[in-house]
Amino acid sequence: MNQWMWGFALVLGLLLLWAVFRLGAAERVPEPRYRRVALLDKGVEIREYPALAIAKTPMRDASLGTSSSEGFRRVARYLFGGNRSKESMAMTAPVVMEMGDTPALYFYMPFDRSLEALPATMDNSVRLQMQPSRTLAVLAFGGFAGNKELRKQRRRLEAVLKKEGWIIQGPFLYMGYNAPWTLVGRRNEVAFEVRRSNP
Repeated sequence: MNQWMWGFALVLGLLLLWAVFRLGAAERVPEPRYRRVALLDKGVEIREYPALAIAKTPMRDASLGTSSSEGFRRVARYLFGGNRSKESMAMTAPVVMEMGDTPALYFYMPFDRSLEALPATMDNSVRLQMQPSRTLAVLAFGGFAGNKELRKQRRRLEAVLKKEGWIIQGPFLYMGYNAPWTLVGRRNEVAFEVRRSNP
């Protein structure tokens, strides 16, 4: 009987692992390519991103919650057919939030599309624009992100950049990669646009 119970537990565990793997595979979406130019203390990466087309909308405040949910819905509506051409486009990751003096949320547009080839917006609060090429300092962390956790990760990132001689030159960014219903293997990143203090 004891052997049977262990066998059942093993099979159940393997089925659970398979389900988690399948769920993760199902939600994989395209991400922008970048070049890693440095790896700093605490796992902070310095990445160079190319210019990319984005759909961007303002947020009422620089926090996770109602304002970011509203912004997400506005941009997602554009992406999933709420545009002049009624065209549904592929989702990309991450969703990016600028948490500075003028908070905003944006999605990267499908990477095979130029800005000119994107359908026009129907919502005046959603703007299509090019995000210029830039260098980001990025710190990854897992779990469910909240405002308290973002403040903690921001302090960690700022401390590493100060210690390693990088100058912050843009607003604080939060980059989320997972759907809300993803329970395991969650991926979050905080970032700043940066430059070397002594180029």
